[in-house]
Amino acid sequence: MISGKIVDESSEPIPFVHLHIKNTNQGTVSNEDGEFRLVSDTVKKHSTLIISSLGYKTIEVAFNEEYRVYTLYSETTQLKGVTIKPINYGLELINKARTAIPYNYPTEEERHTGFLRETTRWKANETPIYIVEAVIESVKKSYSREHLSGDVKLNEIRKYESNKLDSLDVRIYGGGHDIHSFDIVSRRRAFLGKPKNFTYLIRDTLRKRDKDIYKIYFQNKRGQSGHVYVLDSTYAIVKVEIHDTSFATFLDIGQYKRKYRDVKITYEQGEDGLWRFKYCNYKTAFEKKEKELILTNDYVTTKVEVNPHGIPYLERFQYRDFLLNSTKPYNTDFWSNHNIILPDDKVEQLFKSNLPSSNGINKGKTSLIEILKRFRTQMTISWDPIMINPYSLYYENKTFLIQQTGSFSNISSISLYSSLLYEATTDFFIGYAFKSNLTKSGITLHNLVLSKNVNLNPMGRPIYISPCLEFGFQQTNVFLDNYDTEDFMVNGKTLNSNSTDIYLSQKSLQVQPNIALKIEKSRNIDFMVSFGYNFPFNESTGLLFHEKKEFFLFRKRAFSKSNQENLNIDHDTQRLLENKLNVLAGIIYRMN
Repeated sequence: MISGKIVDESSEPIPFVHLHIKNTNQGTVSNEDGEFRLVSDTVKKHSTLIISSLGYKTIEVAFNEEYRVYTLYSETTQLKGVTIKPINYGLELINKARTAIPYNYPTEEERHTGFLRETTRWKANETPIYIVEAVIESVKKSYSREHLSGDVKLNEIRKYESNKLDSLDVRIYGGGHDIHSFDIVSRRRAFLGKPKNFTYLIRDTLRKRDKDIYKIYFQNKRGQSGHVYVLDSTYAIVKVEIHDTSFATFLDIGQYKRKYRDVKITYEQGEDGLWRFKYCNYKTAFEKKEKELILTNDYVTTKVEVNPHGIPYLERFQYRDFLLNSTKPYNTDFWSNHNIILPDDKVEQLFKSNLPSSNGINKGKTSLIEILKRFRTQMTISWDPIMINPYSLYYENKTFLIQQTGSFSNISSISLYSSLLYEATTDFFIGYAFKSNLTKSGITLHNLVLSKNVNLNPMGRPIYISPCLEFGFQQTNVFLDNYDTEDFMVNGKTLNSNSTDIYLSQKSLQVQPNIALKIEKSRNIDFMVSFGYNFPFNESTGLLFHEKKEFFLFRKRAFSKSNQENLNIDHDTQRLLENKLNVLAGIIYRMN
């Protein structure tokens, strides 16, 4: 282990200095006080440590297990002459940097191990609401083209939770996937997404490892501004600073209104000459009733290796997972042997004072969350074939007369099927389902649902077979005609619209067993397809009258049963309208 402090010529600490063990893929960064600790079990004591920071001369020192202070000296650029640059030279540099990405960054998939610290606090309070520290592994895909995400695995975690956690009535996503969402070069976002939407100004020329680096200021009309640092010789992007107040691009969280987002990203050149995502500092603030909630994230890549295989699905930390809600056991022996961004003494004392609950979740706040996590919302499209048997119909009203016969025919109903299910016990659900037809003729229903999930692939991405039993009320409507009439009455209800749809209608109770196949897309979303068979009973057949011109909430509906109110519907078969088969396809959403 080597530890120490990085300072400048004036003995002032230099934060976030890159430290790298020569001829290896291991390293870290100093903290805000310039202090660092670097641990390795694969290098020898006489190995060399490379210490570098933008604007300072890079130094190489021998490993020494004693705590030492290392001084970095400013590296200035001596311009040899005046070079006239075109007005759009900043844009030209950005375009060249974008084109050069496949040559400056890895084009082979890699596995990055890194350290993450997430802190949330109220601006007026120095003590954090909570702190989460985690060691994660991330699959970094090729930089040859744009990538929006990657797989993440949570290795170790420890948490501090203050008694003010109850004051925080929201949870903020982030954490494990920051390495992907903030990798500007990989995602081709901000100024790399649409360079022409920004204006550029070359502010300075800096040095790193005897190479010139352009400091380019950028901004757009939406409130995004910052600096990008581009290497003069190869056009590699080595650092990005973004200040963002473009609120329209971010969703507010309930009553919390986002004020700003600041991101700092640095890339470090490896032994192979390629640049890699090294460090990220992220800070954002939300305002609620004159209170300001601040979230900060710090991430550093501590190890890089080839990625011979992906992260198994069951081990992945997913995008919508909360670090604060992780229940991974706390390993007290782990943290002293892993490279991290050193916390200050106050933070370390907070962890020590909170160890008994460092793996728990605030019970007062999460009891409701745990209940909500048991709910599933299903949104699917339903296809139902409807068979219409031969019939004769006679209906006499003071306003109009309907007399017609119908032959055997088949129609299809397309409906929106929605359900809300609660996981009463593991993989057993009970809930309510509603179906509303999207076509003129169709089916509506209200059912009680009982369902069971059986996982066919317990060692990988879950694939479920789900037997299900539904029972409840169903109404099948077949459109007959539209009538422009005067006011008329049906079962004592006055229909006062000038336009009324009339349907052949059948009400029934029904039992419907079905079987569903579900494939988990993420821990929040499943894709599903279902097949069911309908057993109706206690049917009643008649006409349904439905107003059309009023506002839909005030449109009146009236049902007249056959053999009542001068309505007679004759049919030779047991049922006038038969619906047996049911096919569903769609998604299931669950909280996490």
